[in-house]
Amino acid sequence: MNRPKGASVERRTAAGVLIAGTLATLIATSIFWKLTDRRAEDTRRIESIADGLTKTLAGGASPQAVLSAVVDSGSVAGAVLYDANGSPVARAGTSKNATSEVVCRSVASGTLCVEPLPSRPPRLDAILAAAGGGIALTIIATFVITAMLRQKLRDVRRDVEHAVADPSFAQRIDPVNGELAPLVETINKVLDQIRNREAELRRRTHDLEFANKDLESFAHTISHDLRGPLGSVLGFAESLRDGEGSQLNDDGRESVRWILESANTMRDLIDGLLQMSRLSREEMERGNVDLSAIAKGIAYSLQKNKPERDVDFHIAENVVAHGDERLLRAVMENLLTNAWKFTGKREHARIEFGRLHENGHSTFYVRDNGAGFDPAHAAKMFRPFQRLHSSKEFEGTGIGLATVQRILQRHGGRVWAEGEPDRGATIYFMTETP
Repeated sequence: MNRPKGASVERRTAAGVLIAGTLATLIATSIFWKLTDRRAEDTRRIESIADGLTKTLAGGASPQAVLSAVVDSGSVAGAVLYDANGSPVARAGTSKNATSEVVCRSVASGTLCVEPLPSRPPRLDAILAAAGGGIALTIIATFVITAMLRQKLRDVRRDVEHAVADPSFAQRIDPVNGELAPLVETINKVLDQIRNREAELRRRTHDLEFANKDLESFAHTISHDLRGPLGSVLGFAESLRDGEGSQLNDDGRESVRWILESANTMRDLIDGLLQMSRLSREEMERGNVDLSAIAKGIAYSLQKNKPERDVDFHIAENVVAHGDERLLRAVMENLLTNAWKFTGKREHARIEFGRLHENGHSTFYVRDNGAGFDPAHAAKMFRPFQRLHSSKEFEGTGIGLATVQRILQRHGGRVWAEGEPDRGATIYFMTETP
């Protein structure tokens, strides 16, 4: 699992606080025990001196001379020799025999008491206060370092946000020292790569837009240039059929029929190309479009043109989409006309238009019980001039669904199809992709 760099720095800083505090406590404890051991050593030294004086006095030496010599040597602060009744026999230096630090020994029929040199015994509260102060200073220093690290992280994050917000990706993060230096260097390299790729993407987008405009212009020009000669072919063929038809034999009349049929197919192709080119260039005016009303109008026109057909239309009420009304009307005309065409061989045809709701978004559909198609070829349906059925089975140019896809792409939506052979088809579309 990858962890943010800033979190790692802060965790290690917190660990430093713990380690520093632990070390300070250990040092304070060590000092306390060292001072305690020194005090015990002083006690043992006084006891040794007292034992030595006891032996000297037991040997018959002059008490006053011995005690004075020991005090004068600076080994002890004072010494007193008491008789059996507790009266002083000899004394040298100061005497504080009421304290627990005085060491006493029995000598013949008396008692020798030796007072150690004055010392400053270690105080536990002072040691703990010093240790606590050290720990406090360590914690304060650590918090200062942590604050500095956090500020550095905030500065880097701010620079990254500014660099990413720049559409040109020209800004870079100022170099830093320490642990963040490799991170900053890596981010700057990534920004360089993004800028280079962004420039390449803009170049390719510009080239693609230019190529698309050229292609649309070419298709529009060619279509217009073909309409004139094609109109002449249709006119002469119709004149030949109507005026000279009686003088032609069967082969001649069949040839004229094929000329007219092929010319009409070419005219339909040209009209489809012109429509697709026009719909791809027209400005869009978005608004709420009543698809139910459009579908009902198209269904009425289809049934009026061929009243002999038994087609049951099921159109959902109040289906509204957001988009350009002219373009969405072209979508509905293409889809419903396709459904009408591919149900032409059904004795009882059914065409349905409705809407599905998923995650707050609307998906529209046109469903029929017509010829259907092989699902393996679903993607081909939306390519220009691609047909899944021969012209002998169903007439058409293969441009209608390509036009539908182009319109929905302009809306930011998409279109897809589901179906099975001889079991109908459903075309789904969205005017806006979630």
